[in-house]
Amino acid sequence: MRKRWIKRTTIALFAAILLAASSNVVSVFALSEPENNVSNESKIEQQAQTWVSELASKVQYSDWKSAELNITPLGPGTHSWLVLLTKNKKILGYLVVNATEEGGLELGEYGTGEYPLFNEQSLQLSLLQLELINKPSQTEMVYVHPLQAAWRITSKKATHYTDANSGEYFPFDEDKWDKSATTQKNSNRHGLNSTHAKLIQHRTISSFDPYGRMPWISKQPIAIKDNDFTSILTAVKKKEQLRYTYEVDENNYRSVWSVVGYDQWENGELFVALDTDEDSVDRRYIPIALLTELGSFYR
Repeated sequence: MRKRWIKRTTIALFAAILLAASSNVVSVFALSEPENNVSNESKIEQQAQTWVSELASKVQYSDWKSAELNITPLGPGTHSWLVLLTKNKKILGYLVVNATEEGGLELGEYGTGEYPLFNEQSLQLSLLQLELINKPSQTEMVYVHPLQAAWRITSKKATHYTDANSGEYFPFDEDKWDKSATTQKNSNRHGLNSTHAKLIQHRTISSFDPYGRMPWISKQPIAIKDNDFTSILTAVKKKEQLRYTYEVDENNYRSVWSVVGYDQWENGELFVALDTDEDSVDRRYIPIALLTELGSFYR
């Protein structure tokens, strides 16, 4: 299923959703309890600001200059935080910051645009899709790694999982989610660990429809060995249209993205830009090491 429906939902639908939202729906932001003291929150904000300042020094991220940082824990026990960048009440992008086992901080992913991870529109559309928009339910953010981030929505009858960005339904029940989370608990240990790394290369290409072709049906994925990502970088430089796919739950759910660029940091860390439709201004930058570990690239 395509993920473009959120961005193309009419203003009237958004208004209807917001008007229909009951006070019985518990906001995730109200449920998220701080897991850290003030000094740790200050440390997270300081490090996030360092990464934001480095990105904002490049013209492609120049609107991040002077952005306000809003930090929210990503659920209990995750040791990850969502950092929303806002200016004049407008969302400009986001970072996800992870704590490392060594006690440091890691830039796990980041993105641009007004529809970041765990945006309120995706939550409201998830509730609408589940027919819970005007019924008592509890919502919270759950985050395993960049490709498994979800709203957990608990009603009187069941617990549901929906994509943190698009609002699409995940085919998980609690047992499947917990099993997957346990299996992949170390998959988010990819990212930028250098506290003062410089962004040395930024390349982008125009957005395109990830479903314009479906090479994963008839072709073999691009072979990547020994962390040699040259084929991916070369394809982007040549403006080739690559697709990335990620499957979960024994292939019952497939996510598909367009590959629309990359950021290379001076320590060699490489983040690939992923997009969901041909008209998008929202892009997610995810470590290529994680992408190749969990999914496949196709020409």
